[in-house]
Amino acid sequence: MRAIAVYSLAFGIVLGFVNTFVLWRAFANVFGELIRDALPWILVSVIVVAGSGFFLRKRNTIRISWPFLIIAVLSAIIGLSITDPTFPAKRIHVPQYFLLTIVVWFALPERLRTSATPVFVLVAAALFGVHDEFLQGLHPSRTFGLRDMVVNICGAMSGICTMLAFTRERADRAEMVTLSSNAVIGVVACLFGVILFVQAATGYRHDLIPYWAVLPVLAGAFWLALAAERLPLAGDRQSLRGIVAICCVFFFYPVLTNVAYLDFV
Repeated sequence: MRAIAVYSLAFGIVLGFVNTFVLWRAFANVFGELIRDALPWILVSVIVVAGSGFFLRKRNTIRISWPFLIIAVLSAIIGLSITDPTFPAKRIHVPQYFLLTIVVWFALPERLRTSATPVFVLVAAALFGVHDEFLQGLHPSRTFGLRDMVVNICGAMSGICTMLAFTRERADRAEMVTLSSNAVIGVVACLFGVILFVQAATGYRHDLIPYWAVLPVLAGAFWLALAAERLPLAGDRQSLRGIVAICCVFFFYPVLTNVAYLDFV
């Protein structure tokens, strides 16, 4: 129930992200475009300051992993730097997906987390970032951006590495070998299927997305669903079920685009 609640919250947050355009316009009208465009950098700075304050308060009880923290900072900088310069406000995607990844992290209680959990959280958050763009593409006056998907992934990478930098959890040796080759192949198949879907959908912008485009994603999700149930650790099974559910949602895009253009007259 906890996982269902958190993943549902994550979907809701993504829907909120998609509909922030009006808020951005209102923010620019009140504070000016210069402040609006600087807001992503301001939010990232706030996150850094808050994290530093947290570490200073807890420095006697936690250990910081500098390599993960460095990767987190670099990921955020890359994400902020590669956004479309025509729309600098899109840098907000980095702190957005930083925070979304932390939300997904708490889908599993600490006792169920394994050495593979960070990878699964990153995959789930990255898939949410792809959904974010496709939801925008359903609007007749908007489209999805491949660059924005990468920016979302950078924000997710920054978020998960920050959690790892400040988390003291250690996996047992038994947990290091829980993933079967079938489960790994299933995850790779899902990601590859999403990449193929994105490539196919790029050729059908503002048009009907064919049903066949989503078949590789669904095939990967089916493989992963079967492989997940054979894993010995409940945390890994639960994480992979979440990824399967996120992948299955891709089926709705060709359905929505095809049904919307049906002529019922």
